[in-house]
Amino acid sequence: MSATVSPKVGVIFKSYEPLSSMQAYARQTEASNMNGGFWIAEAYHWFRQYGLEARGCFTTLAAVSMVTEKIPVGLGITSPYMRHPTIQASEAAAIDELSNGRFIMGIGVGKVGIEYLEYDIDAMKPVPVHRESIEIMRKVWSGEQYEYEGKLFKSSMPEYDRAGDGLRTDIPIYVGATGPFMQRLAGKESDGMLLAGLTSPVFVKYAIDNMQQGAKTVGRKVPTDFPVGGVILCSCSEDGDKARDATRSYTGTYVVNKIRNIKNDVILAGSGLPDSAWDPFRKAIAEGTQDNVTHLVTDEMMRNFTVISGNPDDCLEITQELVDAGLNLPLLEVVGDDEADNLETIRLMGEHVVPRLKSGPSAAE
Repeated sequence: MSATVSPKVGVIFKSYEPLSSMQAYARQTEASNMNGGFWIAEAYHWFRQYGLEARGCFTTLAAVSMVTEKIPVGLGITSPYMRHPTIQASEAAAIDELSNGRFIMGIGVGKVGIEYLEYDIDAMKPVPVHRESIEIMRKVWSGEQYEYEGKLFKSSMPEYDRAGDGLRTDIPIYVGATGPFMQRLAGKESDGMLLAGLTSPVFVKYAIDNMQQGAKTVGRKVPTDFPVGGVILCSCSEDGDKARDATRSYTGTYVVNKIRNIKNDVILAGSGLPDSAWDPFRKAIAEGTQDNVTHLVTDEMMRNFTVISGNPDDCLEITQELVDAGLNLPLLEVVGDDEADNLETIRLMGEHVVPRLKSGPSAAE
């Protein structure tokens, strides 16, 4: 009989929300027994075009850590192109200390953010950048003396007795993986894999297969409870139409982002919709009206992408589909018209959806 895993459901927000709201959301997440934790995705100044202002992801996590006691606090994700791995490691270590060992580090390309930086991504390819970043961060946290010289990064440090100070020497690292090469890296090197927005059951299975292939190449046995997470748009309300309308514009933004920035078309194809369904979005991009595509997003599109929106029963059905595909860490990207709507979504999901979820298959073969 194949192994099964009980899902852990978390909540994730991009770091453009006011810090006071973030703390309110984190408190509600813990009160609603969301044992997948509260996560932050680093926002960039690119979001100003939508009237949103980015806050520092580590500062935001510090604020969250101070108002929670039990649930994990995670970063899903920040980009290793943004900061040298030793700086990433230091920031992560501080959040881990502040949260009493509840922190999970998540790294991924973050192409929307790094396109404004002076990086030649063809020269600094994502897989080696992430692999070397992981290696350096783990060396920093170990407290051992090291000298490291990779193809892209160079670093050395004297030893320090972190354990003697009561600090963790092994902080979990999850890899944000949209394409097959990053998914294989997750299988080789990471403690968990995080999938991008518009994660359908087809794409979950595709990603897990790539992750398993990566693990095989290095002779790694993936743990039965290996976390497979995904950022899933979510709005839950007793008024199902209101919830669906709340996720519509965000779905449109994700579709545009995938068409513009992601070469891997498995995400869009995984919806089961014909390629022609995206032609209106391609036309909007060509005409410069890509910020006005909400009217192009149908209920069918959102349902096929397993966007979690509707009343609690709707949300249970959709979330279970993702869990049945192997997504054992759904991270709910909660979107609503205001703070009250977001708090209501977290409460309803915690009270009426998460307790009714059934176990899903393990990502281990």
